[in-house]
Amino acid sequence: MTVAEYIRDYKMNFIFHILFLMILTAILTTMRLDPFAVIYIVLIGVLLAMAAAVYDYLRKRTFYQNMKACFRELDQKYLISEMIEAPDFAEGKMFYHYLEDICKDANDEILSYKEQSSEYREYIEMWIHEVKTPVAAMKLMAENHPDEKTKQMMEELEKVEYYLDQALYYARSSGVEKDYMVKELQIREIVEKVLRSNARLLIKSKMKIEMDDLEKTIYSDEKWIEFILKQIMINAVKYRSDKNPRLRFQTRELQDSVILEIEDNGIGISAKDLPKVMEKGYTGTTGRKYAKSTGMGLYLCRSLSEKLGLNFYIDSKEGAGTKVCIGFPRNSMTFLKKEE
Repeated sequence: MTVAEYIRDYKMNFIFHILFLMILTAILTTMRLDPFAVIYIVLIGVLLAMAAAVYDYLRKRTFYQNMKACFRELDQKYLISEMIEAPDFAEGKMFYHYLEDICKDANDEILSYKEQSSEYREYIEMWIHEVKTPVAAMKLMAENHPDEKTKQMMEELEKVEYYLDQALYYARSSGVEKDYMVKELQIREIVEKVLRSNARLLIKSKMKIEMDDLEKTIYSDEKWIEFILKQIMINAVKYRSDKNPRLRFQTRELQDSVILEIEDNGIGISAKDLPKVMEKGYTGTTGRKYAKSTGMGLYLCRSLSEKLGLNFYIDSKEGAGTKVCIGFPRNSMTFLKKEE
């Protein structure tokens, strides 16, 4: 609150004070008091009025400035009433009590939403695990009776399993810190594990795998990293080149991190789509033209990487392939970004 704003808000008070002093001066003059006495009385009245106005302005300005500063610093604006002290002037007290009620209602609504969201997420996770059981049983039956039909069935079941995993990790992505265990990992071992678990898909797509300089140690959560690598690998298979498809894994070291590069020679991503491919639900020209895409794979990779404290970025050129880079911090202190 500036002085000008205060004067505008209380201009009628000042006008009435001036009128009062003018009337008082007129009355004292008609009473034939000594002019110096009249001036003295009026001056005292002016000084008292000014002192009261200055005091009132300062206490209001202090309250509003503190509230403004707290509001700017708070990420969760609905907690503002807990961060400021109740003022000592009447209109401020009324404003503060209304603000308390509003913030309390907002907190209750947010708490209720979080509880409902948590219950729904738990239900989705439970449902996915239940569905995975018959899928696994059908896969086992198909493996025990190998023929052309069961081979096709196995491929479709693997697609179902892939989308179930995607849904499961999306449900868990809002609470990574609740299901996270940092440990020492070897990049080569993780890459080979992901490749083995998707060997059927890689063989069918005739994808040539190259690995170079993967003997590096990182610190992160194994299952989340495996999920991210699987999404990248499946994208490489989906959008592979018709001739001699290739997928290359290699690392390079920086001063403060280890970079895992996953590069393919597929159809690539257009310059128009590249800035948006990691947005939620964005499929782009490539996704619509070449394969059915949910637009969730790269979004989940980036989202999970950020929450795991990793760097995730993509470089691609249409017709020349795609390179995905994941940066792992060198030390073992990995901090999670928690959901608000």
